[in-house]
Amino acid sequence: MRYDYEKLKDFGTKVMMAAGLSKDEAQITIENLLFADARGIGSHGMSRLINYSKRVKCGVITAGAEIKIEQESESALLIDGRNGIGAKIAMETMKLCCEKAAKTGCCVAAVHNGNHFGAGAFYSGYAAKQGMIAIVCSNSEAAVVPIGGTVPMLGTNPLSVAVPAGRHEDMNLDMATSVAARGKVVLAQKEGHDIPAGWAVDKNGIPTTDPSAVLDGGSMLPFGGPKGYAISLFIDLMASCLGGALNGRQTHHFWTDYENPQDVGYFMIVIDPAKFLPRETFLDRVDSAFDEFKNCPVAPGVKSVMLPGEIEADKQAFSMKEGIELPDAVVKELRRVGAEYGVEATF
Repeated sequence: MRYDYEKLKDFGTKVMMAAGLSKDEAQITIENLLFADARGIGSHGMSRLINYSKRVKCGVITAGAEIKIEQESESALLIDGRNGIGAKIAMETMKLCCEKAAKTGCCVAAVHNGNHFGAGAFYSGYAAKQGMIAIVCSNSEAAVVPIGGTVPMLGTNPLSVAVPAGRHEDMNLDMATSVAARGKVVLAQKEGHDIPAGWAVDKNGIPTTDPSAVLDGGSMLPFGGPKGYAISLFIDLMASCLGGALNGRQTHHFWTDYENPQDVGYFMIVIDPAKFLPRETFLDRVDSAFDEFKNCPVAPGVKSVMLPGEIEADKQAFSMKEGIELPDAVVKELRRVGAEYGVEATF
């Protein structure tokens, strides 16, 4: 079924406030979750409310934390997230990057002491709306085996890239560097169905379609074989070696560890195309390139070549008009979470 966006936002905000966040912290967190659900990425949507609220309530996420700029130059930032809620840390960092890029042409930021920040496209998309090009990455706890290995060494380490356009929707890619996000396995377990073959292996390294076997000591596989492995390793290096966060082998588990902060790292690059050429010229060139792809002859049964993020953007536009689609299992869980925090589920 589909549910009203504002009612879900109000419900989720009240739950996170009851768990301990300020209103602003709670709102940006729920906006991120609903952004994911609206785009059809249920693995990063309201299905995570139960865990976010629990982590805040038990104190493993620090409510009210303010980011600290530890080092700064004209085009670089090193930020201590101070274990705050991920969406707040990431959005505040992105806004600082956009401000610097508007002055100097680009900004690179590395963040440590962070927490899971949800859908990366939420932040890269914000930058694109400001006319900026953005790259957003995060590391996470080890859940993916390296090529040739049998033990998870890397996180699903998401990568989001956004490029603003003029007539077209902005390009806004958001992907895990594993074949699929681990959250999709968690969601499949909640909904009681198998995952596709080729996503993961069990604790013995044997391919499996059983989400429980994956979550019980199993591992995800990197996308694209050695190429995905290399990109994921790069993200982990930028987050830990450059940013000072824990690496994926050290980071504490988002789903099961309620005693230790995660200390994940973010890595962001923002570029102002107006510092290279007139902004309208850049947007026209992007539109022209996108026109070429949209006019590409299609294979049998295909309506149109889709641009990265276009399917999700179309789903988002529909969801904002018709309501956010949530599985019954997630709705049942949300009502249970609401009852726990004394928040009526009026959605």
